[in-house]
Amino acid sequence: METIDQVIVFESDDEFADFCIASSASIQYSEDGHPLPMKFGYSEAYQKAVEEGKKFVIKDRNSAVFNRKCVSKRVPISIDGDTRSQRMTLVQLDVQNLMDYYLWRFLQKKRSN
Repeated sequence: METIDQVIVFESDDEFADFCIASSASIQYSEDGHPLPMKFGYSEAYQKAVEEGKKFVIKDRNSAVFNRKCVSKRVPISIDGDTRSQRMTLVQLDVQNLMDYYLWRFLQKKRSN
């Protein structure tokens, strides 16, 4: 991952997913022992970059993230704050501010001339 001007460039979908999705999901239980809805979401770094208006480029020519405009990743589940659980869950979130790799390259070449 590298930042060029207001653009953060990623080598792959997996690298972008690691940047976007929080490192774990969590399950909390109510006082009567029933599980509350699972909590998962975006990483603080992704949220901050979006607030700052940064764009994201994924160098992979066949980027599923760019094509679908969503990112997915398996993350561990923390149960009542305990992260030792071996359980995992799939998180899938919409993403914004994606820029086409070829358009970005074209603009970079045009800027350098």
